[in-house]
Amino acid sequence: MFSRQPAPLLGLDISSSSVKLVELGRDKSGNLVLERCAIEPLERGWITDGNVEKFDEVAEAVRRLVKKSGAKTKNVAMALPPSAVITKRIVLPGGLTDQELEAQVEAEANQYIPFPLDEVSLDFCVIGPSSSSIGDLDVLIAASRREKVQDIQGLAEAAGLKPVVVDVESYASRLATSRLIESLPNKGVGTIVALFEVGALTTSMQVIRDDEVLYDRDQAFGGAQLTQLIVRQYGFSPEEAESKKRSGELPDDYESSVLRPFVESWFRRSAVRCSSSSPARPITRSITSCWRGALRRCRGLLWR
Repeated sequence: MFSRQPAPLLGLDISSSSVKLVELGRDKSGNLVLERCAIEPLERGWITDGNVEKFDEVAEAVRRLVKKSGAKTKNVAMALPPSAVITKRIVLPGGLTDQELEAQVEAEANQYIPFPLDEVSLDFCVIGPSSSSIGDLDVLIAASRREKVQDIQGLAEAAGLKPVVVDVESYASRLATSRLIESLPNKGVGTIVALFEVGALTTSMQVIRDDEVLYDRDQAFGGAQLTQLIVRQYGFSPEEAESKKRSGELPDDYESSVLRPFVESWFRRSAVRCSSSSPARPITRSITSCWRGALRRCRGLLWR
């Protein structure tokens, strides 16, 4: 009779160069809409290789971010980088109770996790019936060192937020991408989609077809290299170059002289590695997630 709406939830992303927040809502037709978003830069060295080196400084940046966004929602979803999480797909017998399944997962996890189980946060989800073993289940297990999870939870709590979801960045990205793929003709069935995520220091590329990951790699290549190119091209200081890159306030020849060669070089590098390791049908769609100032100008550069 009455339909309950899901509880509001913020998304909080913590990277080496910035913290970002989004809040989604739904319009009268049930479509997702962006309610709020904000970004707050971090100084170099505050987070290194996914490790929070300057907890108090990052926590204060998260507090500024929440205030800037104007968000009133307290529940928040966060994610750990793939390098901080061990994942393994295993096959378990069907027909187990929840308690039996949990005990079986813990027993199996000992084979794959090189740490004592009391030092890790362990979780699992049932993917569905196994395609290789009739009557059994495919189960995905994920484990991370407990201090990694506690660090990002502590950052949220320091800003007055309540962490209710801790995901893996690559899995969260694919889930978001699946919503976009569903809007393609024939709901994207059979379509090979490349997802590029350009960070400050690394770029990840995932190639997806019908929820199957055909290719997944990270490269040490990102927005920091673009900032260096802007410094060399126009003589700005590194701080000026980073600020202008984010705001888009760059000279008229920026796209042709700097951005286009950078994007083409990055794409060629990614495409060559992908084709050499996964020579399947050609990629027909791409989705790019990158720094805010360059996002608009990146559109259309990849597939010309």
